[in-house]
Amino acid sequence: MQGLSKKGGCMEDALYAFNYTQNRDKLFANLISIIDGIIADGVVREEEVLYLDTWLLEAKQIINNGVIKSLSARVSDILADGIITSEERDDLKNSLLQIQREILDIPEIDFYSKDVDVHLLNGLCKGLIADRNLTQEEIRYLNWWLEQNGALKNNYPGKKLYALVKEILKDGVITEDESLTLHKALVDFTGCDLESGVVDGLATRLPIDVGASIELEGKTYCLTGTFVAGKRAVVENLIKNAGGNISSGITQKLDFLVIGTLSSRDWKFSSHGRKIEKAISYRDDNGAKLKIISEEMLFDALPSSR
Repeated sequence: MQGLSKKGGCMEDALYAFNYTQNRDKLFANLISIIDGIIADGVVREEEVLYLDTWLLEAKQIINNGVIKSLSARVSDILADGIITSEERDDLKNSLLQIQREILDIPEIDFYSKDVDVHLLNGLCKGLIADRNLTQEEIRYLNWWLEQNGALKNNYPGKKLYALVKEILKDGVITEDESLTLHKALVDFTGCDLESGVVDGLATRLPIDVGASIELEGKTYCLTGTFVAGKRAVVENLIKNAGGNISSGITQKLDFLVIGTLSSRDWKFSSHGRKIEKAISYRDDNGAKLKIISEEMLFDALPSSR
């Protein structure tokens, strides 16, 4: 038994080390592009300084790094007297450019993994909406950035964002409604909903088919993620009792994939994220009939919830 316990401990340590490294690299990649988003329109605004301060407070896995400590101290100094001057904002802008270069020079950080592009896109979108507004310069910068990243603009989630930006820019005029539509898409992708006080929250909203007509009788459902309602078996039984069927995996015959409300903001890099990716591919690339819905949408449709 002692041997099994020791082996289990070694496996847990290895998993922790892997997750720590993966999350650390994600945060550094995020920050590089958050800075890009903040300075995309050439101005660092008060709201963006406040966002950066809050993000740094939550980035506990990298806060002991010397580069991050320096940035955090700089931001804290600016906020100390409750007044953010234009000179402080200009100085911070120059500091942010230097911080980017210093992060790229950190030897142990992997900026070439297959996931780093998504981390960079995620950070860019957070930076763009850090002041709760999207300027024309920022929208055009996002378009340029996606054009430079072919792998992203041709795959989820960049593919959806790229198509939306292209549609907005098609007539050469960016309306307020178009800016708001894109802003919502960026909130859904990043989980960064500042209106609700969430700096880095859930990010499983973008793939959801908002407004989908949900039927239960004779329809096949697959569940993924973590549910507010409790264990997945409980939710599956509610669907069965309403006449629905349950599938353990994603197939072309699936009608609905349900994402649990408590699913991680890092869903793309988790096991349940693979189901979401596969469902997106079937739906968007293969023309499958399946719909991706949230836990809330399912419970609104269940007879016991009405």
